[in-house]
This record gives sequence, structure tokens and C-alpha cells, in this order.
Amino acid sequence: MSTAALSQQRLRNPAMKKVLLGLAALRTVVAVAAIPLAPFLYEEHFVVLVLLRPTKEVFLAGGFLARQGDVSLALLVLAAIPLSIFGVWLFYLLGRSFSKEIHADKMPGFAARILTPERIKTFERSLDKKGPKLIFLGRLAVLSSATVAAAAGAAKLEPKKFFPYDVAGGILSIAYTVAAGWFLGEAYEKAGPWITVAGVVALVGFAFILGRSLQKD
Repeated sequence: MSTAALSQQRLRNPAMKKVLLGLAALRTVVAVAAIPLAPFLYEEHFVVLVLLRPTKEVFLAGGFLARQGDVSLALLVLAAIPLSIFGVWLFYLLGRSFSKEIHADKMPGFAARILTPERIKTFERSLDKKGPKLIFLGRLAVLSSATVAAAAGAAKLEPKKFFPYDVAGGILSIAYTVAAGWFLGEAYEKAGPWITVAGVVALVGFAFILGRSLQKD
């Protein structure tokens, strides 16, 4: 039996499925719990907020604060990596684990809540048409990277094709969003809040339009 087949067999193991689902549920709980804590964490422990909820808007704010000297840029980037990179890989593994159930419409209730099969199938169709570039560009757009990763797993996209594109897109997403926040902070100092607001709107608009284009057939 090949190494790939052995890996797939391990992922299909019921115990492994439970472990992966448990980790995915924990990731979701952590992200939700960070929302009410965000005002406090923003003021007192911003790096912890990044660690718990590594989203584009948080990275943008982080770049702004780093420009002001309120946050360490190195710690900001390090805190972004665990959930924004490895947390997404978890959903790729879940997609591979539940590939048969997703395509047969026989997902267990709890797993269906975590993986949302219909959305996964939609992204599978986009992945068929656009290939791995969907994984890379999806990281830069307003898309659920977790769902895209799960779709790649369900489609049994080879790890050697998924991981390089996802790492490249994930790192670029962190870098360009933090950099945008940094330069918007500089613009705020020199030109006031309106140019900063315009920059944020432009950035969000770009990510939204890119996301829409990637979902078109």
C-alpha cells in the first residue's frame, strides 16, 4: 500500500476523525470567545487577540499599532501563524477524512456543522475550474480559508499541491495586511483620519471583489 493510501486510511480512522473534529470545534470556540474580549485585548494584550482571532481586520489594526510603536511587529507576525496557517490545515485534513460522507450527503450532525458540506461542494466546483490558484488567491480575498481548505481535502487534492499554495497565500495575506495597516498608520499621522478610512475601504473592496471573482464559474 502506498504512503498516500496509508495516510488516507489513518485519516479515515474514527478515532482520528474525533480528534480532528474536537480540534476544529476548539478553534471555533476560541475565535468566538475572542469577540467579546476584543475591546479589552485591543487595549491591553493585542498580541493575544491576534493569537486567538487572526483575521484580516485584526492584522490591519496590528499593522497600525505597530507603526505607532504599541505592538512588536515580530510578535504580531508570530502570533498570527498558529491559527491562520496551521488552523486552516486542520480543515484540509478534515476534508480528506470526511470526503466520502461529504460526497454521499451522509455527514454526521456535528461534523456537518463544523464542515458545512454544501459550501464545501461549491468551492470544490471552483477548485475544479481554477485549480490551486484558488487556494493561493483565496487567502488574499474575503473567503473562508477553512472552507477552501476543506474543499481541497474533500477533492483529495494532493498535499504537495495544497500546502505550498496555502503557505504562500497565508504568509502573503498576513504580510500585505499588516503592511497596509502600517502604511495607513503613517498616512494617519501625516494626512489625518480620512485618508486612513479611504485606504481601509479600498483594501476591503479589493478583497471582496477578488473573493466574488474567485467564486464565479
